Amino acid sequence: MTTPAGAPPAYVRIATEWAERIDSGELQHGDPLPTREELAEQYGVSKTVIRDALSLLHQDGYLQTATRRGTRVFRLPRYELPMYSWESDDRGRDAYEDAVRAQGGNPGQQIEVQTITPSADVANALQLEDGQLALARLRIRTIDGIPYCTADSYFPYSLVRDSELVNPANISRGGRHVLRELGLEMVRHRDRIHSRRPRAREITDLGIPSGLPILRHDRISYTADGTPIRYMVSAFPSDRWEITYEVEK
Repeated sequence: MTTPAGAPPAYVRIATEWAERIDSGELQHGDPLPTREELAEQYGVSKTVIRDALSLLHQDGYLQTATRRGTRVFRLPRYELPMYSWESDDRGRDAYEDAVRAQGGNPGQQIEVQTITPSADVANALQLEDGQLALARLRIRTIDGIPYCTADSYFPYSLVRDSELVNPANISRGGRHVLRELGLEMVRHRDRIHSRRPRAREITDLGIPSGLPILRHDRISYTADGTPIRYMVSAFPSDRWEITYEVEK
């Protein structure tokens, strides 16, 4: 394989070709890859170049290697989160769980609850004064037993300290309904989405490689008088989710 002037290195071009085949659906989760020897012969390059290409694909989350199974495509089912309608109705059920079940998945979550001195980001989002505490519900959300995202919700502790939000248990009707029962109804949200590399906790909790981009979704939810009552920070591995919006004119 000859590298034209100004073109990426051969290993990058080979990795990009295989990534495109996987992204397009031509190759499915669990499909085996040829051996390094076969790939080296196919592309007319050394096994070192193939090693580097496969390493890049592993780092970006496209491949998985297991003893006696070889190297195979790693692409879990992709789910959609319709942000234009998420948390917008009175269904009385958790919005995330409803969205996953509607697409054939079995949702679950692991929950940890902490009373914290808020970070600057949390304090700013919730407009907390110095010395005010926040309640944090830290969740690893799963589909069919596989970690799919993290979702951390922060609340002004003074508003929710006597509610079931302080218990590390699943709330089947969704936390927003607990807030409504406290007289704190969400009437609008402010969303922010950006892409970044995963943090150490996300790599551990989600079992993802360090090179797989994360879609971080921040949502601040307000009452009718403009009081922020929840700050939710979610981390979605980019290979598992599509975040959609519908905008009416």
